[in-house]
Amino acid sequence: MNRRVVPVGRRILEQNIKARYHAGDIGTEDALHLFDELLQDAGRSSIHAINCLLTVVGRDCPALGVSLFNRVARSKVAPSSITYAILVDCCCRAGRQDLGHTAMGHVIKMGFLADAIITFSHLLKAICAENKTSYAMDIVLWIMPEFNCMPNIFSYNILFKGLCNEKRSQEALELIQIMVEDGGCCRPDVVTYSTVIDGLLKEGEVGKAYSLFCEMLRQGVSPDVVTCSSIISGMCKLHAMDKAEEVLQQMLDRRILPDVATYNSLVHGYYSLGQCEEVDRVLKEMSRNGVQPNIVTYNIQMDYLCKSGRCAEARKIFDFMIGLGQKPDVTTYSVLLHGYAMEKSFHEMHCLIDLMVGNGISPDHHVYNILISAYAKEEMVGEVLHIFTKMRQQGLNPNVVNYGAVINLLSSIGRMDDAMSQFSQMITEGLAPDVIVFNSLISGFCSCGKWEKVHELFSEMFDRSICPDTVFFNTVMDHLCKNGRVMEAQDVFDLMVHMGVKPFVRDYNILIHGYCLVGKMDEGRKLLDNMFSIGSKPDDFTYSILIDGYSKKGRIDDALIVIKEMLDGKVKPSIITFNIMIGALLKGGRKEEAKDLFDGIWAKGLVPDVVTYSLMIQKLIEEGSLQESDDLFLSMEKNGCAADSRMLNAIVRILLQKGEVPRAGTYLSKIDERRFTPEASTASLLTALVSGGKGQEYKELLPEKYHSFLEQGTG
Repeated sequence: MNRRVVPVGRRILEQNIKARYHAGDIGTEDALHLFDELLQDAGRSSIHAINCLLTVVGRDCPALGVSLFNRVARSKVAPSSITYAILVDCCCRAGRQDLGHTAMGHVIKMGFLADAIITFSHLLKAICAENKTSYAMDIVLWIMPEFNCMPNIFSYNILFKGLCNEKRSQEALELIQIMVEDGGCCRPDVVTYSTVIDGLLKEGEVGKAYSLFCEMLRQGVSPDVVTCSSIISGMCKLHAMDKAEEVLQQMLDRRILPDVATYNSLVHGYYSLGQCEEVDRVLKEMSRNGVQPNIVTYNIQMDYLCKSGRCAEARKIFDFMIGLGQKPDVTTYSVLLHGYAMEKSFHEMHCLIDLMVGNGISPDHHVYNILISAYAKEEMVGEVLHIFTKMRQQGLNPNVVNYGAVINLLSSIGRMDDAMSQFSQMITEGLAPDVIVFNSLISGFCSCGKWEKVHELFSEMFDRSICPDTVFFNTVMDHLCKNGRVMEAQDVFDLMVHMGVKPFVRDYNILIHGYCLVGKMDEGRKLLDNMFSIGSKPDDFTYSILIDGYSKKGRIDDALIVIKEMLDGKVKPSIITFNIMIGALLKGGRKEEAKDLFDGIWAKGLVPDVVTYSLMIQKLIEEGSLQESDDLFLSMEKNGCAADSRMLNAIVRILLQKGEVPRAGTYLSKIDERRFTPEASTASLLTALVSGGKGQEYKELLPEKYHSFLEQGTG
């Protein structure tokens, strides 16, 4: 009699487990207890209930799921194909892909080929998640067919997602074409096309993405509104608005009604291009099609207006939205708050925070960071620290980003003791400082010349397993170079390379500039050559640094060689580069070469600036070519380049030094017209004019405003 009671009890337990599983009424702890109870007297029929319990446990604790499977394997219950599928999934999610392969071998060995497709899918997901999609491709195209387990579209879609995640969308596109040409039973579906189109858009391949969308339609695969909206969103992010509009038209032609998400993508795309008229058109079309703007639509509009310095208009939309019964979310408040921060409207910021709290929305760390950053830009330390206190009063402890903003402010104004106090406080509160916090502190101590503290913080970064980034290294190198400690900067550079942090062009520029500052031009030149050897392309600033260094050392020919190399390397020089070279040539008495260089500026697609003209005009005056200098000045202004105070004062001084008082008077009038003021050195020269006894004579040649200078000299 007892032998019959036990199976009935087990059957009831199994039915109870399955019923609760399908109702979603079993948690992990409960599943473990039920597993122990069932396994004590489990039979062949128990495997279905066991699979339910393994699924629950494996979902939250995959490693524990593997352990429970081992207990099943040691019992008298034979695992099913579903059990092995659960096992493979648990192994892969527990990071034990090797065990997943072993389990897959058991599936094949035991003849579960009919259901092996599910098990293979778990394995494929894990392989693709580790960016080993090439291996996953071998499994789908070769290994699965070899075991007579033909991959289905679900298997292929896992593969397509893996390829696109690895930015191999072109290979995914080719595989789709093979599937279509093959004409087999496994054909691309809407998920396939959507995945690859999304991958192509993320790689900037708008044309190919649109072509594939059209191919999908030709193949009779009908997209839904979600698919089309996703494609339109991707195209709008790349500013391919014409293609996005074509997809929208295809939707309408197929009577797929766009939803608010579709229109939001278009609104955001047109706003990002500054095409407000197109935004108005899209919003009107939305209204005609019965689609109402949502909170996201209003947030996009407000964001554009705030970034354009039109906070008053953004506030009208905010108020209008509330009037319609739309409740602003934390993003809405953040957008408007950031706009006020850009305008330094601190009163409005605090009023908005109060309104936010009054409407039942608690400011989060991001909201407070907007406040902190706004005050930090104005170096209002007291207000920043008050915000910290206010955060805590409202039950929100500052996070790493909040502390980072405060530490950066204190470090930038040299209050290093206070910065370190905040650093210690954040550690006491259990927060781990990140590389940004360390960079701020190190920059501050570099500026103060406290290099021992820099070394201490550097060591602490390593103790915390924080790898210095390129910002850290170029901060330290820049300060060392500016202090003439270029060899130490070179050591830091070498350490950066040794640690595997790839130097950017900026890092090379800092070090080259350091060598130029101490006159070690050959070392700077070697660094330029080293850049080429590792495949790093110098920019115009790199060349400008070397050209300036050679020019200051009087090595004009070497500077000209660098310019030639620059042009041969197809690096477009900036006007600054030309100014450096023209100034050096003029200083070296090589006027004709300077003039040739000046005349060649336009051919390089550049326009001379006020510095360029000033160099040439001053040289012409020095040589006595006064009419030519006047003509060049008029040509400059005709070309839309306005003289600044520095240029006009320099011209006046050189004319006074050459005794060209009438012409100097003309340029003094220009200083007055532009509401500039004479510099001290210019005023000094005017006062000195009377020393030659011609004060009264000169008085008639200068604007009346400057007669007082001559009278001072007489007195």
